[in-house]
Amino acid sequence: MVIGLLVISAIPTTIGVCEALSAQKKANAAAKEKAKFHLTATLCLDENGPVECWCVLKDGKLWIDHPASPMPGHKFTGWYFMYPSEAQHLGLVSTVSDDPPALNWIFVDKDDHLIRHGSRGDTLGGHTIGPWKWSNDELWLTLEGSDAQFVAVEQENKKWAVAWDGDGSFRASGGWDEETDSESEDDGETENGDRPKRIKWLPLKLRRRMQLGMESRYVKGEKEG
Repeated sequence: MVIGLLVISAIPTTIGVCEALSAQKKANAAAKEKAKFHLTATLCLDENGPVECWCVLKDGKLWIDHPASPMPGHKFTGWYFMYPSEAQHLGLVSTVSDDPPALNWIFVDKDDHLIRHGSRGDTLGGHTIGPWKWSNDELWLTLEGSDAQFVAVEQENKKWAVAWDGDGSFRASGGWDEETDSESEDDGETENGDRPKRIKWLPLKLRRRMQLGMESRYVKGEKEG
């Protein structure tokens, strides 16, 4: 009887501990979502080999500031934030200027698949706004659960913007081979007999460099602040 009473009396304590652990896990997850981080991408554009570079925001797009193709802009400094919609996706925001301070949503354009930044109004109309998160090892940015569908796409100004190849359209385009960096032999033709415009792209992953972490010392531009 005494043992039975001890067991019964211990039940509330056990429930209390489980609730506390659950609350702590939720608090830890919330802290991770609010932690600010920069983004980097490792890209090989010349004979110097792969270089890890900062990702920057400018003119509504996410760019790669590579030494061989520099693109000055506002260094991505973002965190996760619940996007206000019925889906309750975990969205992504970033500062876009320091003076005056300004904040934008990060989303994928439904037409050209480029990663863009803008107001909430800019995100409407069928664009992809999430869910954003991190990989299991917490090193990489993910979208829709994947960290392997990001690509760098060369723009008209010869700079490189970041895009999302979630539907495989870049890989299926046949315009360029990302391994040999050469034009494919068969790019197909449009209805009027013209060859489609080739798109030069390279696969990449976006690394999360925590703002208060020590990893950033390995990144180009480490003394920039």
